[in-house]
Amino acid sequence: MNLNHLKAFVKVVQTNSFKEAAKHLSVSQPAITQRIQTLEEYLKTKLFSKEGEGLTSHGKTLYEQSVEILALWEQVEREIWGTKVTGRLTLGASTIPSEYILPKILKSYRSIYPEVRPQLRISGTKEVLRWLRDRSIDLAFTGEPFETVGILAFPVAADQMSLIAPADTEWTESVSHFEELLETEWIMREPESDTRRTFESYLCSNGILLQQLRISGQLESTEAVIAAVEAGLGIAAVSSLAAERALKLGRVKIINLVDFSIQRKFYCSCLEDQKDSSVISTFLTFVKNRKTDGSGL
Repeated sequence: MNLNHLKAFVKVVQTNSFKEAAKHLSVSQPAITQRIQTLEEYLKTKLFSKEGEGLTSHGKTLYEQSVEILALWEQVEREIWGTKVTGRLTLGASTIPSEYILPKILKSYRSIYPEVRPQLRISGTKEVLRWLRDRSIDLAFTGEPFETVGILAFPVAADQMSLIAPADTEWTESVSHFEELLETEWIMREPESDTRRTFESYLCSNGILLQQLRISGQLESTEAVIAAVEAGLGIAAVSSLAAERALKLGRVKIINLVDFSIQRKFYCSCLEDQKDSSVISTFLTFVKNRKTDGSGL
């Protein structure tokens, strides 16, 4: 019996899947099965219920103790190896963090921890937070925190929104009131996106109904929205991080609307019982320090 057997067992329990456990540990599914069988033979007991209802009583005992054993061993590794951290780090992120925040963070992080292999999965906030809850990812980066028991969340970056128009638009500097934009066609993100919900909250707080906008299209990514605006299909509200890049490339113009201010934060969320894992803890510490020392966005 060795630590790899315990790691396989713990990961199967946490993901509720031999297949997902194999992905997380970068081994084959048969290898995971073999490690579980070896554990059962060594302990001379069944760890999983035949009825498929989860762990046996012995399995529950082993899981609880294994989590503690692995945490202690990771602490030993950190104290002996220092910054030598290896392993796989699976991140989940919504559109804006994945395109404009995480690339810089990951580049800096890997310059310090080159043996960590990051993997990035991208989807809407609800899906990303579901991945975290289901333990399909290690960390989540979204426009809203996962506020529930057992989840830790903290802000990692701040952003504001900008109104953009096609580059050949001539009236972008002469808008005094939002009502002047109601007759213009709009390109929107899909209803589930953070950007869309944030913009709708702005409209509501200013007494404007979404139905008052002439929405000509709903798209599933910020880049698709910018491309539609660039093509002259309408105007849009997007992250300033995305707008600045498109503006520099001459793809769009910024609509300078008086008193238009939408600010928001992006958050990193993780499972509380995984925060001390060597790879996850070093990444969390790195992100928090990066934000504190002013090198964040």
